[in-house]
Amino acid sequence: MGKVITVAGLTEAAKTYDLTLRTLPYFALETVAKKYGMNVINLADENIIVNKRRKAGGTGPYKIGMDITYQAELMKFYESKLKPEVVVFKVKDNILNYVDNKALVEAGTPIDLKAKNHPQEFLITKDIVISHAEDIVFALFYAERDADVFSPATAFTGFFPTLDALTTAGHISAGEKNLITSGALAPAVAGTPDELAYDRLVAWLSQAHPMLRSSQGGIPQLLISETALKNARDGMRLKTAAFQRFTTAEMIEQLKEDSYIPNLEVVVDETYGTGSKLILQKKGNMDIGFDTNSAKQFVQVRNIYEDPNDVQFWLQAAYGVRFRDVHPKVFMTNEQTNTAVNLAGDY
Repeated sequence: MGKVITVAGLTEAAKTYDLTLRTLPYFALETVAKKYGMNVINLADENIIVNKRRKAGGTGPYKIGMDITYQAELMKFYESKLKPEVVVFKVKDNILNYVDNKALVEAGTPIDLKAKNHPQEFLITKDIVISHAEDIVFALFYAERDADVFSPATAFTGFFPTLDALTTAGHISAGEKNLITSGALAPAVAGTPDELAYDRLVAWLSQAHPMLRSSQGGIPQLLISETALKNARDGMRLKTAAFQRFTTAEMIEQLKEDSYIPNLEVVVDETYGTGSKLILQKKGNMDIGFDTNSAKQFVQVRNIYEDPNDVQFWLQAAYGVRFRDVHPKVFMTNEQTNTAVNLAGDY
């Protein structure tokens, strides 16, 4: 039988491996950020990007004696702010639940015991950080800050609530030409309009600003759920059933041709959820800000209960997200919404 885990051992492991534990959320964020082309920024305070807007239309014919009129302004500015919000991960457990035995299988995956040479106390604190990081990753698009409700879904403000706020403020709208109606990309059903999900996607993409559809200034990137992409593919299959059964890859290539976006990059990831929400933007337009230094020790082990075997694990960090710009030359979205899919943890 292995030795019983102690509070002192857990506390020492948290201190000894503090720097290693602080880096783990970064690697979790880096994995998803790489897929989306997001920028991950280690940020302790607010950061502001100022985007300059030039006004055109000041050119016209000249003649002697003409009435001289002037445009009211040459330029204006749009500020995009990123300020990480403090979140905590807290859990209570009993140390008698853990014995320093060697696990052979972890979440269905065989473990290489030669590689797993860290003490059990470190592996426990490491798993706490991994669970925390997964909570953040699967909340990146959906989280909406609410200090009165304790949940990953209320820990900070994610990308979709950020879009909602920008829409309410008037920065995203039909008038601004960065909010274009697409209709739902519903499942394909033969003989109904919903078999045209592919055509709806093409029509929506085709309405993007020419600069957004081109590769000038960055790669055009489409964020779309797996369900919406499959519905578009199935709609295309119904339309072309008489002569070809398109694969998803073939459908994407045809999508590039039909929408006149030859270098379109299509991003599908489970963190985006399910539904017909679409975002077309220049790759690199989204930022993730994080700070793991908001507490002196990243993972804290506290023995604060009447039962000396009960222990509290406490982790503190800060997270925030930002769209760098929502000008129609670099960004466009639609009127649909998605539903989150949470795959964090093993149970």
